[in-house]
Amino acid sequence: MLRALLLFFFICSFAVGQTHIWGQMFDTTFKKGKIAIPDFKLEDSTGKYDEAWSTINEVLKRDIQNSGYFDVLPETRINMIKSPFDGPIEFEEWGSIEAEHLVVGQVMDHDGVMRVEVRLFEVPTKKTILAKAFKSKPRLARKTAHIIADDIMKYLKNIQFATSKILFSKDSLVTQNKESRTLKELYIMDYDGFNQFPITAGGIAISPSAIRKDGQVLLSYCSYEKAFTINASYGIFLKDGLRAHPKKLFGRERYRASTPAISPDGRKIAFSASHNGNVDLWVMNLDGSDLLRITRHPAVDTNPSWAPGGNALLYTSDRTGAPQIYRMDADGLNNQRITYENPYNDSASWNPHYDYITYVSRFDNDFDIFVMDLKTSKNYRLTRRQGSNEDPCWSPDGERICFSSNRTGTWQLYVVNRTDADSLIQVTRTGNNRTPIWIQ
Repeated sequence: MLRALLLFFFICSFAVGQTHIWGQMFDTTFKKGKIAIPDFKLEDSTGKYDEAWSTINEVLKRDIQNSGYFDVLPETRINMIKSPFDGPIEFEEWGSIEAEHLVVGQVMDHDGVMRVEVRLFEVPTKKTILAKAFKSKPRLARKTAHIIADDIMKYLKNIQFATSKILFSKDSLVTQNKESRTLKELYIMDYDGFNQFPITAGGIAISPSAIRKDGQVLLSYCSYEKAFTINASYGIFLKDGLRAHPKKLFGRERYRASTPAISPDGRKIAFSASHNGNVDLWVMNLDGSDLLRITRHPAVDTNPSWAPGGNALLYTSDRTGAPQIYRMDADGLNNQRITYENPYNDSASWNPHYDYITYVSRFDNDFDIFVMDLKTSKNYRLTRRQGSNEDPCWSPDGERICFSSNRTGTWQLYVVNRTDADSLIQVTRTGNNRTPIWIQ
């Protein structure tokens, strides 16, 4: 709630506190598979594919490890076994170092085009279970590796995340008339932090919400128009494509709108709006029509998050005196409080596949990220006393959480797998980066 209130007054410094992942969140019987990925064979002597070959090897191994389902066998163990390119593959030897699967690949030139061939073997049965070839370009080596990783994980575990994207808000410093001001722009990047690209420019854009529909990214966000002027105003905007021109959907005089959330089917947007000091939730169509106010309470109601089926919303309200997470039907009926244990709970996000939510909570005077199992109402603390942590969001497959933290002194984004306490990775390192949203 503090974050929401500060957002409406545009002081974006919500304080929240990691990362230790508690074991009770996970299935303790879960066992990672072991997979061997020897360096791909480079069949080119010109040198033009050397860098791409190195990138594919590095990124593919990291993606498979980051999935949380596999341990990629270290190079020291792989070097104990005869190369799969030196004659028939000795599957018994690969089994002796506990490899359950083996990935064998080659990078070559084919009529002036980079070609990458990949085979996936099941070591115990000695069978080829996946074989693919890709035409690519050296500058697209990272993308190629992400696609290969997703194909492997799709076959083995029916998950895909390596090709997913994260949108977020990033601070940028501009100087006008010898006066420096901090603006906030929205960026998109690969899940691992590479290939950052701005998608807004020239203003203050915060609180992104996005889904992928019909091959396009639908992006809604709050924009602070005419910032630092007496005519400054808040509004909700939509881009029906990352390169599309933004359309203003909501921007009434004396209203401050924020925290938009696009419904999973891409037909509705829920958001919060402040008027005369009162903050309520609203829903409208994607074109701004059929505007409906769905809460009418003197308390602050904010930060909506859609259920995967689009039939319900989570939101934060301080109607009991302190911020708590509530659930209601999409039409505003059947309100139900769902958090009780801690005195301050906010910023809920609904898992797209499982009966979990993640949210920010104050516990022992720290703000930390928690996960709740909606079936049992048990909650689990994910972060613990490493700076302030906030804005958790789920990956599209529901297996990972991205959040922002200032544990290094600046606000950076982190990703952690829900089944692996040791999988935490930092995905941004410069500037201040907040409010992540994860899309496929």
